[in-house]
Amino acid sequence: MMSPELRKALYTHLQTAIEIELSTIPIYLYTYYSIQRQPQDTDSLPNGRALATFANKAGGLLMSVAVEEMLHMSLSCNILRSLGGEPKLYCRSPGAYPTNLPHHKAGFAVGLEPLSAHQLDQFKVIEVPEAEGAPPQSDNWDSIGQFYRYIVELLDQTSDEDYGHGDEQLAAHRGYYSPNNVDTVYPKDAYYIQQPEDPFNPVKRGAEQAQYPNNKDSGHLRRIRCKHDAKMAIHSIMLQGEGYTNDPSHKRDDPERNEVSHWYKYDALRQEINRFSASDLSLIIQPFPVNPTRAGYPAPFLPLVDLANAVYSYLFLLTETAYRLDGEAQESLFYVGMHKGMIFILDKILGGMRYQYLNNQAGQVLAPTFENYQFNSLATAKQELIDLCLAVPASLGLDSNILGRIRDLPDVNVGPDGIVRF
Repeated sequence: MMSPELRKALYTHLQTAIEIELSTIPIYLYTYYSIQRQPQDTDSLPNGRALATFANKAGGLLMSVAVEEMLHMSLSCNILRSLGGEPKLYCRSPGAYPTNLPHHKAGFAVGLEPLSAHQLDQFKVIEVPEAEGAPPQSDNWDSIGQFYRYIVELLDQTSDEDYGHGDEQLAAHRGYYSPNNVDTVYPKDAYYIQQPEDPFNPVKRGAEQAQYPNNKDSGHLRRIRCKHDAKMAIHSIMLQGEGYTNDPSHKRDDPERNEVSHWYKYDALRQEINRFSASDLSLIIQPFPVNPTRAGYPAPFLPLVDLANAVYSYLFLLTETAYRLDGEAQESLFYVGMHKGMIFILDKILGGMRYQYLNNQAGQVLAPTFENYQFNSLATAKQELIDLCLAVPASLGLDSNILGRIRDLPDVNVGPDGIVRF
C-alpha cells in the first residue's frame, strides 16, 4: 500500500491536472464560438471559397481539441477516483482571464480571445512538445508533458493493490467523448453543397467531402483498475497534445501515425490563417471582446450572461457528483446530464449570444465569460437554473426550447437513496 505522503502527492497533482484541463476548455471554446462556420458574405470574394473552407476547418479542429481536453479531464478524474480521491470540478475554472495554466512557469498568460494568429500562437504554447532532456516537474514547468511525466513518476511508486473504486469512474461505453461528431467534422470544400447531387446516392456528396479530425479509435475513456491503466491514461493525454515523441514534426500522436496531435492542428491553422487579410477574416470571425467579464457588460445583457455561466458551472457540478455514484445513477448524471446539457443547452445559448450587439464603439457582440457561478446549495441548484432561465427577457433571443431542456436535466441533489431525479 502506498504511503500517506505518496497518496497526498498524487491527490494534489492529479487535482492540478484536472484544473489544467479545466483552464484550457473555456479558452478553446471561446475561440471556437467566435468563428462563423457558415459565413454569408464570402461568395463575391475572389478567395471566398478558400475563406469559407478555412472557417469550417478551423471550427472543426478547435472543437476536436476541446472535446479531447474534456476527455483528458475525465481521465485524470478517473485516476484520482481509482486511488480513492474525489475529483473537484465545480467552480474550479480560472477565476479571471487572461490566466496562466496551474503551476506553469511564470510569464505565460492566455485569455478569452476570438480566432487570430496571436491566439493560435498562444494555443501552440499550451500544447508545446517538451524539449529534449526537459526534466519531469511538478511546478514551474514549460510544457504540460513535463508535469504529466512527474505524475507518471509518482504512479511508478504505486502497486496494483492501490487502485479501486472502478465502478465509480466514467466508463468508455455509451459514447462518452465521441472522437468525431457533427461539430468536429468539416468539409474539404465549403462550397460542396453547390456541386450536383447524385440522385441515386444522395449522401455520396457529403460523405466524400467529410474530414474527420480524430481517428475512430481516439477518445478512449478507460476505467483505471491498475497501475498500467493509470500510466497508459497519462501517456494518452501527453501524446494527444504534443504528439509522438519520435516524430520530429510532432504531427502524429502515436507510433501508428493515425491521428494528428493538438499542437500540429494549431500549427497548421496558424500557417493557413496568414493567407487571409484582416478584412477577409472579419467575415468569418465574430467581433468578440477580449477577456469579457460579467461586470463589464451592460445591465440589460446580464440575465443571459448569468444563465450561460450557471449552465456552464452546473455541467461541471453534474460531472463532479457523478464520481460519487455508479451504475444507472452515474449514467443519468453524466451521459444524460453533461452531454445533453453541453450539446442541447450550453451550445445553443452560446451560439445565440453572439448575435446580440453591444452597441459600443467597437461594434462588439455579446460573448460568454465562462465565469464560475456559485449556486446557493445543491438542494436548490436546479431550481436556481430554471429561475435564471425564466429571468431572461424575450428581447435577448434565447431559444424557446432552452427552458424545457433545463427542466429535463437531472438534479444534482442526489439523496442517500442514490436515485437521480429530474
